[in-house]
Amino acid sequence: MSHAAHKRSSPRPSERTVKIPKEREMLYRMQAGICRVLAHPRRLQILDLLAGGEKSSQELERELGISKMNLSQHLALMKHVGLVESRTEGRAAFHRLAFSEIKDACGMIRSVLAVRLKRGSELARSLR
Repeated sequence: MSHAAHKRSSPRPSERTVKIPKEREMLYRMQAGICRVLAHPRRLQILDLLAGGEKSSQELERELGISKMNLSQHLALMKHVGLVESRTEGRAAFHRLAFSEIKDACGMIRSVLAVRLKRGSELARSLR
């Protein structure tokens, strides 16, 4: 077999499949689902508002400046992945974080971003 043919037949390290336990794979898929939902500024803003405590749909609509339908769509996605819980009282709907750790996780990401921005501005100053 030629050297070129041998190279094509053996996978590169990045192409090899690593056997991951099913439970771990399921956790990665769930985490990816949550990250996809978090990848929208409006949903992050909703979570930030809910970190301060339970809010009604009307409060959220007013504070966010969005329509009832738009809020409903965002909340539905966040409920589907387990970030938000809702309850009704009469005709009013109230929403809260499903777990307090969500507030902590979002705070950690913002802390990482703050460090990144600080390093970037320090680098920009040093290049002047």
